[in-house]
Amino acid sequence: MTATAAQAQNAEDEKGAVTSLDAMTVTATRTEKSAIEAPASVSVVDRESILQAQPQSLDDVLKGVPGVQMTGGPRNTAEQPNIRGFSDERVVVITDGVRKNFQSGHRGRTFLDPTLLKSVDVLRGPSSMLYGSGALGGVLAMETIDASDLLRPGEKVGLRTTIGGQSNNGYKSANVTAFGTPLDGVDLLFSASRHNSGNYEDGDGQDIPYSADDIGSALAKGSVEHEGHSVELNLQLFRDDHEIPTAANTNGTVIADRVTREESGSLRYGFDDQEGLLDLTVTAYTNNTFIREIVQGTGRHDVTQLDTIGIDAANTSRATLSDDAKLALTYGLELYQDDQEGVRNDAPRQQFPNATQITQGYFAQAEFTLWDDLTVIPGLRYDTYDQEATGAEDVGDSKLSKKLAVSYQATDWLMLFGSYAEAFRAPSLTELYVGGTHFVFNTFVPNPDLKPEFAKNKEVGAALSFDDVFTQRDGLRIKGAVFQNDVEDLIEQSVQGGAFGTTTTDNVPEARIRGAELEIQYEGPMFFSGLSATRMRGDDLTQGDALADIPEDLVTLTAGLRFAETGLSAGWRSMLYFGQKRSSNTGTPHPGKKLIHDLFVTYTPNDPALDGLRVDFGIDNVFDKTYRRYPSELNEVGRNAKLTASLQF
Repeated sequence: MTATAAQAQNAEDEKGAVTSLDAMTVTATRTEKSAIEAPASVSVVDRESILQAQPQSLDDVLKGVPGVQMTGGPRNTAEQPNIRGFSDERVVVITDGVRKNFQSGHRGRTFLDPTLLKSVDVLRGPSSMLYGSGALGGVLAMETIDASDLLRPGEKVGLRTTIGGQSNNGYKSANVTAFGTPLDGVDLLFSASRHNSGNYEDGDGQDIPYSADDIGSALAKGSVEHEGHSVELNLQLFRDDHEIPTAANTNGTVIADRVTREESGSLRYGFDDQEGLLDLTVTAYTNNTFIREIVQGTGRHDVTQLDTIGIDAANTSRATLSDDAKLALTYGLELYQDDQEGVRNDAPRQQFPNATQITQGYFAQAEFTLWDDLTVIPGLRYDTYDQEATGAEDVGDSKLSKKLAVSYQATDWLMLFGSYAEAFRAPSLTELYVGGTHFVFNTFVPNPDLKPEFAKNKEVGAALSFDDVFTQRDGLRIKGAVFQNDVEDLIEQSVQGGAFGTTTTDNVPEARIRGAELEIQYEGPMFFSGLSATRMRGDDLTQGDALADIPEDLVTLTAGLRFAETGLSAGWRSMLYFGQKRSSNTGTPHPGKKLIHDLFVTYTPNDPALDGLRVDFGIDNVFDKTYRRYPSELNEVGRNAKLTASLQF
């Protein structure tokens, strides 16, 4: 979370008090608590930071969050999250409770309009105890906006129109959102957006090829609450028409006219009996990701599709055991099925074979609070999975994941925490069953004997909270951690024999990732600032080589001023990338340091005649530097001036 996360959320009350820095999250423990108090490394990016970023992609949203980076370069639909050196299916991605499991080669994972997000939680570190297969790196959990997030005091209905433009790629955007609470307990919202852009340019003025997009998206939500019961229906649509390499996050030369489409729907039920025994949430969902590619020059027609249906249920029961002991017991289940289908010229596509995976998970977590200053959280989860593909042997396995987290409130301002957590990832359907041609005459060789990846993470950290530090009603928050993640049977792809050889996936018996993260935020009535820092090292302990996907060290510093009397705030962000010299991935060397600067300004006038107006202005890469972030093969975007204006009625 950047230091500006609370910057314009009505940052001053009638007495000039600064909004709390303590953003709430349920991602870390499935029980609501502030991020600073959670005995885990979790960051929250809130709605204000998202608006200020004027994002074209999630990469814009997550700047300044330690331990996370969106890889794939500036082709927006080719991006996928990398958390603590893990990407692909090793990060669980969830939007409004819906699992986003799509992964196919280099085609990206995140297909959404980031301007519709209310918040993004980033949970770093193995998290299978709560989220099952895939959470070796962590969890990226996103929530979209509701009517209640937009309505001003006393309003029942509203309409918000937004237009924006950016200089580097001729980006133009428009959004209309209608929302209201026509009856008590009823929340309705509909939002539609259109985004169009050409190719980005790097700092040398050279085109970043095939980075243009033509995106349409829509969000429809409705919820009803009554006497502790709540029901929410959520529908989301995303479509992008563009030209892009089939290996979209590389310098691939096979170019396709591509349509990317994602459709999801969820029905969420909640009940809180106010007695402590039932705090229940059940989410049933479906998600369809569809990619159609027609290769230029050859006319080859590929379809890549993944359908996921699932249900996630969790309940928390709370009890007072004694005057000095309280218990919150969270337990639940998760069931989901992935069906993937690949077609090439109306025939089965071996590179994305037709296959099915059924996963079941059952978990329980006890959160003991002792003497109001010691919290102990043990947990267990049991998962099973079954995988099958046409003409191939069925595969199945089960895993038990354990977790133990402890936090101690040593003083009013210091919390110490430590944890041990396990995570696993079942081999993907593509890794198990892939076949056909990889590139030129190189062919895929499937490996049905792949074992699940299994991670064991040890972590210790501290969180410091200070109020009234330099002036009345300011706040300072500091949280840092060091970790060591030991991974057994890490699945890695290897190419042998070059263009006329083979490509297969094998288990690396032992790998290790170590690192440290630091996050500092300060909020005052006028001045705000923040710092985040990440350092990681990863090694294949079997061969003695460095792991290929470990991001470079990064320090981000943000500082700014707000002027409550005028509704104006402005800030500066500097990002120092240290380069990646240790990686065995010699095709994308990143040997040098890069210092990149961004400017941002927000204006929400206090004049009643301009009520409902908001203007955001920014310049990314102010000094027009040409640079590349590891492990991307593409240059990053040069100077980009951004302007967005919204008016709410």
